Amino acid sequence: MLSTPDPALALPVPRTDHWLETELNFLWESFFPDIPIVNQVEISFARPWKSRLGLIRLSESGSHTYIGINRLLSDLQVPSQVISITIAHELVHYSHGFGSPLPRKYKHPHCGAIVPRELASRGLTAELQVFKEWTSRHWYSFYFSIVPQRDNGRSGGRFWRYESRERGRFGDSA
Repeated sequence: MLSTPDPALALPVPRTDHWLETELNFLWESFFPDIPIVNQVEISFARPWKSRLGLIRLSESGSHTYIGINRLLSDLQVPSQVISITIAHELVHYSHGFGSPLPRKYKHPHCGAIVPRELASRGLTAELQVFKEWTSRHWYSFYFSIVPQRDNGRSGGRFWRYESRERGRFGDSA
């Protein structure tokens, strides 16, 4: 007799571009079945941005849409709901004619908080709540723990300015 494996004992699935494609297809079929796929839609992990989780672009010919997801979201420390909502967010843009050949429904892609309202209306309220809580509480500390900070020559600048005032204008004793 086969038993169902305990989900707590399951190994985490690596988040690859193929995993993203599977997630995109699941979200489209489950939450956006009314939105036609009118061109080729590609999704992959993109560069690690500090203040952007995803993007959507339409090729000049209109034959391809590219959805880029912040590469940092591939880390298993990030709740899966954050990635799901990021992809769903881009699908809302697609459905509104931003990054897709579909007719534009609005003048601006985020007018009147349309994206979170549409996500909620499509049954993604619980995932949206996890997304909001995690990004507001953990995103920047997560980002700074993963991405090495460059020394741009200004670290400690306040101390140097304070010290230079104490020591005199040219660094000599006051």
